[in-house]
Amino acid sequence: MDEVTMLDGWLPGRIFWDDADVEASVVEWIWCDAPRFTEAFLDDTFTGLMRHPANTLFRRRTTLAELETWVGRSPGVPPTGFIFHVSRCGSTLLAHLLGRLDGALVLSEPGPVDSLIRAGERLGRERQVALLRAMVGALGQARAPGQSRLFVKFDAWNTLQHDLIREAFPETPWVFLYRDPVEVLVSALGQRGVHTVPGLLPASLFGIDAEPDADAYAARVLGAIYAAGLEAHGRAPGLLVDYGELPGATWGEVAAHFGITPTPDEIARLTAASGRNPKQGDQPFTADAEAKRQSAPEGLRALAERWMQPAYERLEDARSN
Repeated sequence: MDEVTMLDGWLPGRIFWDDADVEASVVEWIWCDAPRFTEAFLDDTFTGLMRHPANTLFRRRTTLAELETWVGRSPGVPPTGFIFHVSRCGSTLLAHLLGRLDGALVLSEPGPVDSLIRAGERLGRERQVALLRAMVGALGQARAPGQSRLFVKFDAWNTLQHDLIREAFPETPWVFLYRDPVEVLVSALGQRGVHTVPGLLPASLFGIDAEPDADAYAARVLGAIYAAGLEAHGRAPGLLVDYGELPGATWGEVAAHFGITPTPDEIARLTAASGRNPKQGDQPFTADAEAKRQSAPEGLRALAERWMQPAYERLEDARSN
């Protein structure tokens, strides 16, 4: 049995880049026999798997070329639909609910995919597109009988590389999920993701300069993502979804956009699951939109109005039309 065949049951978890020789970069694989990924984020799945003694002792490492060879022999489930989002707007709930459909596998913000999307300076465009296809194929292997639906929820900032992802997967339908700017900014500043902390991701990724004020930086980053979703929709229309349309849009407009007609049993299952918060261990969901708006100080409202509101209003116009 050769090296590639033995990757059955293994997941690519990380890429260790070699800037001196990019083709010598290493993909680290970990063993996973779970039929699907139930954590809110795939990186949480990887972290949990790494706690297993066997995965601490035994890992596989391949080159990028071996990753491609493996996927050439075992292509994985073709992507059914992609989720782009502005963050803090219900995207985790949407992905969680789609994962409850029959035969579904969800990749929620997979780290190796983001690593490849942000590797443009290391890889030529053609190589980047090929490796992006290979990584999604490797992560999207069927893990249970009948698994035929694959959904990928990208990191929020990947919306700015929408054209790259569309080049790799031109036929895959996509949605862009967003929310009222004040509500998003209140949530983002209350618990900052890496994209809203100056210095953790390059400011140039968002097309902005360095910003000394951390709150203003977060608003500008989020505004850039709103604008990127709007621009993507203008180039290759997807489905625009406002947070207020959830959860019903999941088994309604979103499912239809992805070519799915849910059965009554699936709708009942998704309806029941929609009352739980996937980020909090499936604790009961509590609506917080009004509380977020009421808690927003005037300075925060001004930042949202300046940097986020214009693109949000244009998204709303595009959605209503």
